[in-house]
Amino acid sequence: MHRDDKRGRPESTPGPEDFSPVGSRCPPHIVGLGSLLLESRAYLRPSHHPSHVCSTEVALDYLDETSWLDALHRADPTRPAAIIGALDPRSSPDTIERDLDVQAAAPAFRGVRVISGFDPSTGAAAHMLRLLADRGLGFDQIIRPAEADAYLPLLRRTPDLAVVAAHTGWPDGQEPFQDWRDGMARLAALPNVHCKISGLGMALRTMAVGDLRPYVESCLELFGVDRCFFGSNFPVDGVGGTYAELLAAYQEITAPLSGAERRALFSANARRRYRLAG
Repeated sequence: MHRDDKRGRPESTPGPEDFSPVGSRCPPHIVGLGSLLLESRAYLRPSHHPSHVCSTEVALDYLDETSWLDALHRADPTRPAAIIGALDPRSSPDTIERDLDVQAAAPAFRGVRVISGFDPSTGAAAHMLRLLADRGLGFDQIIRPAEADAYLPLLRRTPDLAVVAAHTGWPDGQEPFQDWRDGMARLAALPNVHCKISGLGMALRTMAVGDLRPYVESCLELFGVDRCFFGSNFPVDGVGGTYAELLAAYQEITAPLSGAERRALFSANARRRYRLAG
């Protein structure tokens, strides 16, 4: 699950006591992963076994944090199992390439996410995505539906790049639902774009099944089960409810699906996308 800490690099490295595996408490379709997808800027003492970690966005700090996460991975390849780093799109092309290659030296490095400063209409954006594609790395990005049209030309020019539309397109709960859905449909039309169903507690300020259902079911309809996987955004999602409530909502919404489809959403698709072992 996604845990977001903007404080920067932690002062101390977490030990085994900072993690508690959830496999023994999970239903069969979740046990295969050991937890849902974890994405974190920095460890907070997560309550679930981590599977995927994202380094900080702060300029230059992302190199230090990717290095720190790499050290954790080398000590225990399951904690973290994969790393999503960052780049500063305002840097020169040479700096972008250098920073990417520095991070890509980490065996668990799988790609980047850019929080600010990314303009999909620029040559710098095209250069960055081409570097990622050429290295077999991915692009995890929050693309809000209103921004979809701006991203489409760039994404069409890099059909060999694996793209994850993170946080379910970050609906704000105020925009018309159909506007959100139409934007996600435009992204889903590109076969290399996947959807991380996450961040809904933060965006909608609720974990109520009735409120989450139309967003989850729309993503599954538009992208298909094979191009979707679940995540969260804790602790930020905590403004909408608890981790247990989110997990229960995911399970209730997906109850009509087959066991294989649920395993794909809770485990297999994330494993494939991030090349997780096991």
